Amino acid sequence: MGAVQLESVAAQHAHAKLNVDSLPQGPSLFDGNDTARIDGSKSDEYERFEKGLMQYGCAHYRRRCRIRAPCCNEIFDCRHCHNESKNSIKIDTARRHELPRHELQQVICSLCGTEQEVRQTCISCGVCMGKYFCEVCKLFDDDVSKEQYHCHVCGICRIGGRENFFHCSKCGCCYSKVLKNSHACVEGAMHHDCPICFEVGVQLLICICSILFDEWFNF
Repeated sequence: MGAVQLESVAAQHAHAKLNVDSLPQGPSLFDGNDTARIDGSKSDEYERFEKGLMQYGCAHYRRRCRIRAPCCNEIFDCRHCHNESKNSIKIDTARRHELPRHELQQVICSLCGTEQEVRQTCISCGVCMGKYFCEVCKLFDDDVSKEQYHCHVCGICRIGGRENFFHCSKCGCCYSKVLKNSHACVEGAMHHDCPICFEVGVQLLICICSILFDEWFNF
């Protein structure tokens, strides 16, 4: 059953990539709930919102802010950069740790250097720190070609466009709509023991194998 589940997730990711073929037009900026928009119709506002767009970030995200990790009080480009640095095999096992995304509280604007509470626009220079912004996941990303969306039931952000996916309440996760009538439905599929390493009591694959899924979903 584990192999079937992995094939379903892989198919979901592949379909998500195929559906990323359009960018939102105009100066409107979207939050993680796809509800709020910031009107940048005025030329000066638009210029401020777009300043530095796609010029900052790391290997994981294009964004105009860095983060202060609440766990170690150090500054990183994103939580993945933190985890690669603080949870690698080079670090003593007693000191290894990861940054829980929901605990992030402070960000630093990449353009003016102002440190502030998590928000989409800088309180100092007014630049948009991420065209896609999810207040729940504390996620910033200027590369909206991924068509990010937040699934309230899963509790995480996903890519590929909300219109291309459905949430299976029995499996407890999102799948591509092409799998709606054919996916192998398993109750709590993403909350069972990991089918790769067999770690017990895994929730949303929070084990060493989650690295693989992070690469698949880019989140």
